[in-house]
Amino acid sequence: MTNPDKPSVIVRIATPIWLIGLIVAALVIGQLLELSPVLQQRTVGIVVFVAGFLWSGWAVLTFRQHRAEIRPSSTVHPAFVTSGPFRWSRNPMYLGSLGIALGAALVFGTWVMWIVPVVLFVLQNFVIIPFEERSMKQTFGEEYDAYCARVRRWI
Repeated sequence: MTNPDKPSVIVRIATPIWLIGLIVAALVIGQLLELSPVLQQRTVGIVVFVAGFLWSGWAVLTFRQHRAEIRPSSTVHPAFVTSGPFRWSRNPMYLGSLGIALGAALVFGTWVMWIVPVVLFVLQNFVIIPFEERSMKQTFGEEYDAYCARVRRWI
């Protein structure tokens, strides 16, 4: 049985690593299988990609301003951030990474690239975020509960 307070290997691998790894794997598979695009919108994809990158970047800068812990596997939280993009989403960095993955899927358009945002969402929503939420609840208690009641997990 695993310890729910100890981060799994999935949680210890940073989301940008998952994101880059999944995109690179999809690109390699697409090239090896010589896949043609099934749904491709390059201009829209670039806009979504850039928006996701900027949204995540804003969240990272907000964390740095508050000297908050950015590693999802951390059980130590020196600051509780509710400003900037955290006013609208409890997980703007993850939301941004999904925007990046969706943008890449739109740019390249192969069916295997469309799997990337799905896999990333599943990892984030069902493994990484629940670990973080338990840790934040342990650290900030009722303050975190009140935040969760007023700000959605995603958007």
